[in-house]
Amino acid sequence: MNGIPLENAAAGSFWAQPEETLPYEPGLRYDDLLDRAVARAAGRDAVVFLPGAAPAVSPGVATPAVPVRLTYAGLAAQAGQAARALLAMGVTRGSTIALYASNRPEAVVLQFACARIGVALAPVNPAYGPGDLAFVLGRAGAVMCFAEPRLRGMDLAASVRAAAGSLPGLRSVVWIGADEPGPGALGWDAWLALGSAVSLASYDAARAAAGPDDVIAKMFTSGTTGRPKGVRIRSAAMANGGRFVAERARWEDGVRMLHAMPLFHCGGTISSMASCQAVLGTAIFPPVFSPAVMCAAADAERATALVGVPTMLIALDQAAQAGGHSLASVRTVMTGGSLVPQAVADHWTARYGVGICNTYGMTETGASAVQTAPDDPAEHLYATVGRPLPGVSVDIVAPGTTDRVPAGAEGEIRLRGWGVMDGYEGDPEATAAALSGDGWIRTGDLGALTPDGYVRVTGRLKDLIIRGGENIAAAAVEDAIRAALPDVLDVSVVGVPDEYYGEAVAAFVRLRDGAALTTGAILEGLAGHLPRYQVPGHVRIVGQFPMTPSGKIQKYVLREQFIKGELGDDLGRG
Repeated sequence: MNGIPLENAAAGSFWAQPEETLPYEPGLRYDDLLDRAVARAAGRDAVVFLPGAAPAVSPGVATPAVPVRLTYAGLAAQAGQAARALLAMGVTRGSTIALYASNRPEAVVLQFACARIGVALAPVNPAYGPGDLAFVLGRAGAVMCFAEPRLRGMDLAASVRAAAGSLPGLRSVVWIGADEPGPGALGWDAWLALGSAVSLASYDAARAAAGPDDVIAKMFTSGTTGRPKGVRIRSAAMANGGRFVAERARWEDGVRMLHAMPLFHCGGTISSMASCQAVLGTAIFPPVFSPAVMCAAADAERATALVGVPTMLIALDQAAQAGGHSLASVRTVMTGGSLVPQAVADHWTARYGVGICNTYGMTETGASAVQTAPDDPAEHLYATVGRPLPGVSVDIVAPGTTDRVPAGAEGEIRLRGWGVMDGYEGDPEATAAALSGDGWIRTGDLGALTPDGYVRVTGRLKDLIIRGGENIAAAAVEDAIRAALPDVLDVSVVGVPDEYYGEAVAAFVRLRDGAALTTGAILEGLAGHLPRYQVPGHVRIVGQFPMTPSGKIQKYVLREQFIKGELGDDLGRG
């Protein structure tokens, strides 16, 4: 369906996407998705929790030997009991609870329980130590924390205890996933039982008081450039976001969706889980990302859709080939975080016969705001991140201004619509800097609009390398390296300090198994593919990239490692 196009030069780069086959439902709460699923498919599996790979478990942590299955009826029953248990603990509408754990079924139960009674869930990255944990819990105003005692050698229990000492508002801790929570400690099952003390009449009254505009999630950003910020997400945004993502992905009723996106990230909670539940699907997930576990589950569970960022897709393909997994049932791959490289997309479509669905958004937009459909024209499918979802507008402005650039020109991408956050928790200054009074959120990304409303992402404002006064987009250099050098598995380009030019281009390259490229050969292979000033002055071959748990490359870490000389010898080029 056509949107509101680039009507004239005065309008500049702007597109407003109308509703397609689904209308936006302003009165829809997130837990309404669960009620609809129970009404239509109560006995269908809602969640299949996979056994973790050996490195993912720790002594004292209960890890199943076989998948744990929870039907929609069972999920609804547990969510109701959990909501009553929250009420029994004095947690009422407007309160916040926290979750400090890997991906677990309890996370899904808690999110629905919170939606039932208008409570916010603040999921915390389990890689955070005591300091960051205390910051997030304090900023979120959490009155309870649900936590795994240990995870992959990390003593989460010690972090919780250390953080709790500086948080007088944190009233109680519930341990999940533990064989024995310990003397005097409250475990998940014992906590759930407390809900029986709350009458059904009290519970029903609390449910009736909750509304679609309640903030039911406080998602903290990845923190790749500083302290994480808590994004306030409304119930209606989560529910409708799931509906629109699923519709644009062309997911069928009962999709069997396999993912390992972290549930403390909106890509796991909304783009993956909510979209699956919106079409009465089955969400299949392990506690943490494991390519071997995922590939085996894709075949054993007959997964029809797979969700993963490009780095995950590369690892999954390697694991599938090494383990002899066919992935034959998978029909759609949804990806995001960064535009899937053309070579990766071509490989997946040719080898596995899947349709690729690119998503684009940010925590501040409630996950996906722009998305391709698997049946989009090829020229848009791989070169753009799609059109805005229904009810979402996009414009392109001169960076740092509100002035729209001419149609087709590059500028900063802004978004507006139903999914935009309710602000940053406890940070009005950061909210005002990111969110305009008329609802536009700055993405910090550079891009352009096609005449038919597709968004091309050309780079990050902070990824703009200024070498001797010349502006160089890191993404353009990355694309050239991928296109020119088939032995390159993945690449990340950053700007590093240079005494003469101010900044120099540094490329960090991962090679395919068996490849024997040298840094010199990489530079020779780029001849003719880039203007001279864009050719990297430094090349490092690395075994892996530093990653956020949501699958994004931590470019600032690469930059710091380069400056400290931790990534090999300098080529001596400027």
